Amino acid sequence: MSAQEIQEAEAKRIRLAPTTKWTVDAVNAFSEASAAERTIFRVPRAEPAAAREILDKVIALQASAAAGLLGVGSTGGAGADGAVAATGDAAEPGSGSTAADGVDNSREYATQLLGPPLGSPPHLDDLHRFIQGPPAAQIPISVDALSAVRLPPALQSHFRAASGQLAFAIGASLASPLRQGGSAVVWTVIMEHVVVVSLLQALDNALPASLRIGLVVARDQQLDRTLHTMTTTKSLGGSPVQPDGFLRGQDGRLLAKWEVKAASLEEAVGDLHKKMAAWTPLYYGDTEYLPCFAAAGSHLQFYAVSRARGGMASAPRAISPRYNLTNHADRAEAVMATIKFYQLLRAQQARYPADALPAGAVMRGSGPGFTRELLFRTDVLAARKRLSPWSAFASWCGVGFTALAGLYAATAQRPGLVHAVMGTPTLQGDLYCVDLTPLGLQSSSALPGTEDEARLMLHGLLHGLAAIHEAGFVHRDLRWDNFACSPPDSPTGGSRRWFLLDLETCALADQAPPPAFKPDGWQPDTTLVDGRYTRASDLFQLAWAVQAACWRVVDSAEGKAFLEAILTRPALQQRSAKQLLEHEWLQCVDPDGMCCRAAGAWPGER
Repeated sequence: MSAQEIQEAEAKRIRLAPTTKWTVDAVNAFSEASAAERTIFRVPRAEPAAAREILDKVIALQASAAAGLLGVGSTGGAGADGAVAATGDAAEPGSGSTAADGVDNSREYATQLLGPPLGSPPHLDDLHRFIQGPPAAQIPISVDALSAVRLPPALQSHFRAASGQLAFAIGASLASPLRQGGSAVVWTVIMEHVVVVSLLQALDNALPASLRIGLVVARDQQLDRTLHTMTTTKSLGGSPVQPDGFLRGQDGRLLAKWEVKAASLEEAVGDLHKKMAAWTPLYYGDTEYLPCFAAAGSHLQFYAVSRARGGMASAPRAISPRYNLTNHADRAEAVMATIKFYQLLRAQQARYPADALPAGAVMRGSGPGFTRELLFRTDVLAARKRLSPWSAFASWCGVGFTALAGLYAATAQRPGLVHAVMGTPTLQGDLYCVDLTPLGLQSSSALPGTEDEARLMLHGLLHGLAAIHEAGFVHRDLRWDNFACSPPDSPTGGSRRWFLLDLETCALADQAPPPAFKPDGWQPDTTLVDGRYTRASDLFQLAWAVQAACWRVVDSAEGKAFLEAILTRPALQQRSAKQLLEHEWLQCVDPDGMCCRAAGAWPGER
């Protein structure tokens, strides 16, 4: 298959995006395509294209140029596709990169190359030696690629001529042309993708399903500033809060990140640190470090960011030499280091706890006419929540921004519920945004296993309700997804402290909700009192949400009496949240919430 044929196939495969100056500059500067081939991408549309789609096309052109050099088939369009997981088996006869008999041995090559999974990630002090060590077997590479580069004998001995998709991918990583010109940062993006990211994806895809990570690649979209997505979110100081790239497992947990700059590797390394200033076991468990890499100009280097004291992250520590990717020997060493880097990622994934939060990930959802986004920030310990358009959300649930901002301000010094970092949320146009603290374990990861744990859970959540009720509001959406708790105070255990999430559904008490607003868990003919949602409705909904988890572990007479009291039908409930905190089972030392340390989310807690 010729480069022209590959290019046309890629154009059909990819959903064509509209032209931007960035597209034309990138194609003109970094491909060997003819003028006719370039016009494939010049499709006029009114809307701006996503940078990830543009980059995918540029990489496709780069792969076409590589195919023309190497005389082999296409990579199948592997590119930075926003968030793309390697799926399926490696063997696909007829791909153009298999052996003459149609057999692709990529699975066997990958298994031998990566060896058995590491028992645990190497110690930080051993990482440099680990990354520089040779892979477990010789590296398969296409014959044409191996003959296209000149390597010192010591490096040449680590490679073996082979066929198949993995051999082609390694050949493209090592020998694909990197034509410099135009925008330096775009050229660097293409370089790190061709040499590192696409190879990591190819390794993952080649392994048997039981051994692969299920690697997901995501890029920051700040190459196109017209995009209005979470990945362009900035800090109060105006700098981006997201790294330029992420590597994740399919469960969303962060395995690695990277930064790209036009010329200064030191600047890229500085951004690695700045955008990962906070370290928490909620993101990383008990792992010692997070693997990273940085690229600038023609240079690339691998790093590790480790935990430091006080919930902070240390400055990035180099774990490899600095590679000049325009030098064949350096590029071969970078390919070898990338293979070892994949082994490291696999060990990191196995080390993470199942309940680790997806650091840096954007969790999206939708409602009637609006979207929700939640970003677990890594530059600070906070979660950024956005609702858009706010007017649609407010109409659906009957919430006013001024009232909601007042609730955040009124509860800022009370425990048991999340707090706005700057005191109140913001509303810019029709976009609602708030940074929230503290972070906590998802409730599904911390179900009560004893009566004491059930008591602490209800104790903390009631403090949150009491604060909301005293401000004149009700929560209205009390369910497991809106409960969280702090991690244990120490590795050996400790009391978990609970708090409420999602204040955006709060409204003034004793109001009739809009007809369309019916959260999961509301009980017909019970939750509302004469069509109104009251403070007693909140108490009942809290009890309804936790009753199954609590009844199975609560054995004492006092505990059962409390559960019956809080489960009283709203129309008959005589007690308030504060009065329930005074119940003998909870043993609250301060129902006003100023001194009791049973609740989570104390003001200033991260």
